[in-house]
Amino acid sequence: MAPQRHTKRTVQTLGVFALGAAAGSIAALLFAPASGKVTRKRIAMKLRSVRSAAARQVGQAQKVLARKAGDLQKAAGKRLGHAREWMVNRMNGHAKRPIHPVRHRALHRA
Repeated sequence: MAPQRHTKRTVQTLGVFALGAAAGSIAALLFAPASGKVTRKRIAMKLRSVRSAAARQVGQAQKVLARKAGDLQKAAGKRLGHAREWMVNRMNGHAKRPIHPVRHRALHRA
């Protein structure tokens, strides 16, 4: 008995949905401010406008990202140069501070 009730409710729900869709379609046709051809042209124009605005924003974002990538590359190059210079100085014995080997407390206890 439960499956029949479920089927009946489903049919009723689909019927109400179809009735609502039909009523909406009729209302849209009656209250449409312009013909279908004009409406399609307006939609196409709006889509072109949105597409060009999105393209402009993507172009601006690319420029900003390229500039930031260049800045990051310069900063990384500077730091790498400083690190390289520091290593060369350490290896050549021109260190400002003497390098002491790490001493472990366990070694001093023995």
